[in-house]
Amino acid sequence: MADKTKRLAHLFAPDGKSLIVAMDHAGFMDTVQHGLENPHQLIRETARAGADAFLITLGSARRYAADFGRAGVWLSVEAQPPFLEKIVETALQIGAEGVKCLVYPWWDEQPHSLTYFAALAAECNKWGLPVMAEVIPGGFTAKDDMRTVEKISAASRVAMEAGADVIKTFFVGDAKSFGAVVANCPVPLVVLGGARTADESELLNNVREALNAGASGVAIGRNIWQHPQPARITAALAEVLHGKRGSDWV
Repeated sequence: MADKTKRLAHLFAPDGKSLIVAMDHAGFMDTVQHGLENPHQLIRETARAGADAFLITLGSARRYAADFGRAGVWLSVEAQPPFLEKIVETALQIGAEGVKCLVYPWWDEQPHSLTYFAALAAECNKWGLPVMAEVIPGGFTAKDDMRTVEKISAASRVAMEAGADVIKTFFVGDAKSFGAVVANCPVPLVVLGGARTADESELLNNVREALNAGASGVAIGRNIWQHPQPARITAALAEVLHGKRGSDWV
């Protein structure tokens, strides 16, 4: 457990919060992800601007390992037996501090999602490797009844009980109601960024709301790497999370 504690300390800032730049979209989406054409430059600039960690797939994690600087790395993986041991082995070989896996509670198209995740979490625990569950109740195409405070709260707890050290999921409701989700989740909860918005004030206010509700950070993708100035918006987000900006953006 000492190794896990040490790795989590690299993925979160000393204040217990984490700004994660999510870059794993190109690893699974069926359209070109504009903004990810030059990962080398994006990683270097956002790391200097205040990113605490990156969520990234294997190809880019290997190719751009020298660009992360002091930031931590979450390796985005699929939990599919019989490859669970290889997933953990690969993450450790490339120096990732943790792995992230999608979990779909109550989705008939992925009925074994939680079972596979639990097996991955058990394997990670053997080696002191933190595991994050990206919790999507009912799947990505679920209706509004799967995006309520009650469902997000229950799904986050289910994933925690299956072995998650960190939960990544939707921000729903407002700070007061989302506080119930955080209260029911005894591990750090990170809010996902969602679709691209052109309104910076709305983005920053949503992050403040999540933090006020007790969230331990955010994992933001398109609202960083599709922004005209990714480093600038990263610095602004870092200021909201930590009260300070990256060294190049003071």
